[in-house]
Amino acid sequence: MNRRKFLGAGLLGPMTATLGLAGTLFSPQASAAQARAERPLSYAARHGLLPNVPLVAHTGETFHFYDDLVRDRIVLLNFFVVGCSEGRCPTTNANLRKVQDMFGERMGKDVFFYSVTLQPELDTVPILKEYAEEIFEVKPGWLFLTGKQSDIDTLRRAQGFVDPDPERDRDVTLHSSAGRLIDDNNNRWAMVPLNTSARNVYTVLNTL
Repeated sequence: MNRRKFLGAGLLGPMTATLGLAGTLFSPQASAAQARAERPLSYAARHGLLPNVPLVAHTGETFHFYDDLVRDRIVLLNFFVVGCSEGRCPTTNANLRKVQDMFGERMGKDVFFYSVTLQPELDTVPILKEYAEEIFEVKPGWLFLTGKQSDIDTLRRAQGFVDPDPERDRDVTLHSSAGRLIDDNNNRWAMVPLNTSARNVYTVLNTL
């Protein structure tokens, strides 16, 4: 190897490594992720109202509730059961299907829906997938979620979906048809009955 080739070979490795490192450190994606991680948690997250429990979506993906689904987003959260015998869940989700259409391309970008089953031992991922995609034809931005019973109970209690009577609280047929609206970035919260008109749900969420 002559002197020129030797020097070229010696400099090329460090230079390539440096450029690669720069690309990693200063890429827009890395900068955005770092900035997001450094922002303080919202008031609700700091005070335990948005527990970071793991949940599994009808798509088969696993998420942490706060970090992956809620942080810095506008969210509508509701609880349901697939085999709802009272008729509330089909009405609720049919309304949300209409609201989803009203938001159009904003779904999955500006607004997100999360429907969490209260019967995770029955409402498995395959069942949720069929329920979400074949019955309600959900679009990106609306997830049907399951997980451990204890984690779901922690989440619903933190959100105030709880009855002071332990017997009634355990009865999933008595679940609420209300939806929790969360604007995590601006620390705004609201509730809306999901068995009202789809236009009303859309208006309340759109003005949060």
